[in-house]
Amino acid sequence: MFKELVSSITKELDDKRILRVVASFFGYTMFSHAWRGNEPSFQDVNVVKSVWKLPDAPVNEKLRNFCKETHRPGHNWGWSATCCIDKTTSSILNQSLTSMYKWYTDSAATLVFLVGVAHPSKFGDLSHSSWMTQAWTLQELLAPKVMFFYDSEWKPYLGNTGANHKESPEIMQELADAIKIPHGTIVMFSPDDLGVREKLRLASTRNVTVKEDVAYSLIGIFKSDIRPHYGEGADALGHLLEEIVACFGEVTVLAW
Repeated sequence: MFKELVSSITKELDDKRILRVVASFFGYTMFSHAWRGNEPSFQDVNVVKSVWKLPDAPVNEKLRNFCKETHRPGHNWGWSATCCIDKTTSSILNQSLTSMYKWYTDSAATLVFLVGVAHPSKFGDLSHSSWMTQAWTLQELLAPKVMFFYDSEWKPYLGNTGANHKESPEIMQELADAIKIPHGTIVMFSPDDLGVREKLRLASTRNVTVKEDVAYSLIGIFKSDIRPHYGEGADALGHLLEEIVACFGEVTVLAW
């Protein structure tokens, strides 16, 4: 990066090029996957100081493969919720939950690992994968501008080696048919693109491991200001619906 920045210094400073070089260097990927038990934590990685020193286990190998695929096109930074959030510190956890949608939106790419999709993958495997059943993966599908899907052997879904799977008509149409919204909405999603009830419909079929995540996984999609507080249980959804009624005046959502 230093050499590129030096080459930008001429008689007139090329601010745009400098910003482009810096943005490229700090471009990061986000990891999206269906969580399993015993995922490596922030503390696990911090103790050994490297994902490469984690014990041999499928969940750790998954993380290492994410890092490999992150580095392949030249990215230097990767982020995984399992080990990049210190969940023992409530302030860090809460800030991460409320910021996550933006992090996915601003990422250079989001890499999706489809654990149950065998290689070679075939059309329909993605829409029937466990990844499509998780609450948190809804925003992980909609927020990013660039995505790559991988089967259980970390091979590109459907053998698609394109520069962005969100530009694949075949993959996007499969997803659009599965969740019943226009594929163009998936490709260039904005929280304002869908109505309140449509967003709630998309969330209604997805699974959570704790009750609070029904609401917390929708914070970004609704541009919500609710503050996460694990321990409030089903009240979290009540707080989200209360805010929706106050902001949008849609009392009918209370029947959701």
